Parts: sequence; structure tokens; C-alpha cells
Amino acid sequence: MFLLIPFVGFSQADIKIFIENQQDSILYFCKYRGSRTAVLDTLYINKGVFQIKHKSKFPEGIYQLQNKYSFPISELLIGKDQKFKLIINDLDTVNPIRVSGCKECDNYARMMTALSKGDVDFDKYKLKKKDAMINMVIRSIQKHDFEHYWDDFPLDDARILTYPLIDNKLDTYFDNLYANAPKINAEIDKLIAQTGDCVEVRDYLIWYFYRKYYSPKYMNLDDVYIHLVDEYFLKLEMKNVSVSVVNLMADRANYLENLKIGAKLPEIGNLYSIDAQYIAVVFYDKTCHKCAQEGRILEEIKSHHPEMVIFPVEVNSTNIENLLSLYDIQTTPMIYVLDKQKHIIAKRLKAEQVEQILNMD
Repeated sequence: MFLLIPFVGFSQADIKIFIENQQDSILYFCKYRGSRTAVLDTLYINKGVFQIKHKSKFPEGIYQLQNKYSFPISELLIGKDQKFKLIINDLDTVNPIRVSGCKECDNYARMMTALSKGDVDFDKYKLKKKDAMINMVIRSIQKHDFEHYWDDFPLDDARILTYPLIDNKLDTYFDNLYANAPKINAEIDKLIAQTGDCVEVRDYLIWYFYRKYYSPKYMNLDDVYIHLVDEYFLKLEMKNVSVSVVNLMADRANYLENLKIGAKLPEIGNLYSIDAQYIAVVFYDKTCHKCAQEGRILEEIKSHHPEMVIFPVEVNSTNIENLLSLYDIQTTPMIYVLDKQKHIIAKRLKAEQVEQILNMD
């Protein structure tokens, strides 16, 4: 009895992988974090078998196998039962992936094959145990209309982060809200509230929205960035977010308040002395080829629109810090279009978009 004690629970995870006509001698075992993957382990073939073996269990979730070129070859569900065999046949066959020793994992493999063929009868793949990982996956992929888009999507369950669907759903939903900052802020608050006590998903969502709206595709969404900083980064304790980083975020939120559409652009040079119906303020770097190209396009537009004046501002090592804090110069070229009173009517434009703004008047 004493001699057997060290072996109790020695290998909580033991997954053997067989691949028909396998040419590579290594595989990468990867985890998902939203739509991104990270390598957990490198697997080496031994007598025709790849093996994932671990003293403790892996967190439940969807994992990915990649070949030596980091190309994905298969997904596998790892639930509570983590001792099974994964058999990958020719991907052109009816059942390219089979699992022996784990009903839940086998159901997932068969379900994904069926989905690729248009079969959406999810009930036959569910397990009786309500909190089973596959049941969570099924709930998350079932389609709803836009009004009920997030129904049955378990944002209070950290396992959802191991499934790449979350980023796709977020992109689709929030891209459909277009340039409506109040609506976007309300929906952000609603989703974050749905995370409940699950801090991991809450923080994931906050960072997702931060990246998405740091430099948004629509020019009038600065209020979303400001909302994220004021309501979340300044009020919550978030993992791996230092006070200095939060202070930088707060500083940017403060100067974005002065750069909203309709605000008067802060004075620079002799800008306020210019008398023109429109002014295209162009922040540029003289070593930037894109800046030169955009400048030529603006000159061509000006030839058709004499009511516009081009006001160039060079960005260099001596003034970049000051310009960044006053005009949010994240990259060059950066173009603002002002009206006669120097109010911002458009920003973050490509040169060819300037003409569209002028023609809207």
C-alpha cells in the first residue's frame, strides 16, 4: 500500500493522439485565449503516437493541435475526463476525427464534423450533466436574432474564453452598432454586468473594448474610450494594470474631451488667423512616404475646392510629445478638417475622404 501511494493521481491528464499518414514528427499543443492561441507544449511522436501527459488536469476548454508550421490541424475539447485517445483520419472521410474513452470529447468532434456539413441538431450531442463543457459550447453557438444575440452565451463562465467564438460574436455585434457612442457604451455596460463574479471574463471584455475603440474606425467614438477609462480602468482593480498605466489612460481621456467632433481644435502656429471655409490640418513626418502621398492627394483635392486651405504641421522629435498630448497624434499622417470657426468636423481621415466631407456641405 505504501509503495503505491506516490503513484496515486500521478497522471491526471493522459491524451494519446493517432494521426493517419502522419508525416511530421512534432505537433504543438495550444490553448485558446479568445481568437488567439498560445503554445502549451511541444509533442514528439513515439511509435506512431503523440502523447499529452500532465500531472494535474488542464483547465476545461477547447484546445488546438498545430503542425510544425504552426498550421492548425485539429481542435479537441478537454472536459473533466482527460484520459482518452484522439484518432485523426483522412480529413476527407465522413468521420475524420474519433475519440475513444471520452463521450464528451467524441461528441464535440462529431458535432463539429456535422456542423461543417450543415447539420445543426445540437440535442443529440448534449450531455445530461448541465455544466458539461460541451453543453456550454452548444449554448454559445446557437443562433439568436440581434435582439436576443447574447441569450444563452455564458459570459459568467471563464471557459468561454477558451473558445474562439467570443471574439467573432463581439466583432459582429459591435460593428453593427456603427457610430452610435451612447448605444455602444450602454451595450458594453450590459455585457460586463453579465459577467457577474467572473473577473477573468470581465477583464477580457474590458481589454477587448479598449483595443477596439482606442483608435476606432469611426471618427466620433471618442466617448467610448473615455467611458471605458472613467467607468472601468479608474474604478476597478484589474490584474497586471499598474497605476502609471491607468494614469496615462486617464490623461488621454482628458485630452480627447477637447478633440471631439464639434470641439474647437487647440491653437497651433497661426491656425486661428487663417480665414477659410475649410481647413485641412495635416500632421506629417517629412521622412514618411505615406505622408508625401497623402499630401499630393490633398493638393489635387484643393485644386477642385479653393474654399479649403491646407495647414501642414511637421511632427518631429522635438515636438512629438507636446503634439501627442494636445492633438492625439498616434501616427502620421493625421488629418483634421475644420470649419471656418476652427471647429472639428472630421478627423482620422485618409486624404481621399476629405473630398467626401467637403461635398457633404
